[in-house]
Amino acid sequence: MPYSEGDINWVYDRSGGTCFYCGKRLSFANYGVVGAHGAWEVDHFIPISSAGAHQPYNWVAACIECNTSKRDLMPWSFEPRRFVSGDRDPDNYL
Repeated sequence: MPYSEGDINWVYDRSGGTCFYCGKRLSFANYGVVGAHGAWEVDHFIPISSAGAHQPYNWVAACIECNTSKRDLMPWSFEPRRFVSGDRDPDNYL
């Protein structure tokens, strides 16, 4: 799904330039550049396949490794110790 430059800026700033899941420092310039230092992507906190919205409130910055590992998992399945089952609001974890 394409994102505007403004969308990408907002998602990166929302996370303070770190991966929402592991806290790894991200490089803004390496958005979508697989294999680059600090590469990252926009992740849907609640996957589209699980009725997650393609809207900014559901977007988080994720390093390539976390985004690839999470796949279509719900956040509480991906990191059960961190996320509360059923909590669909990523703002509760920023």
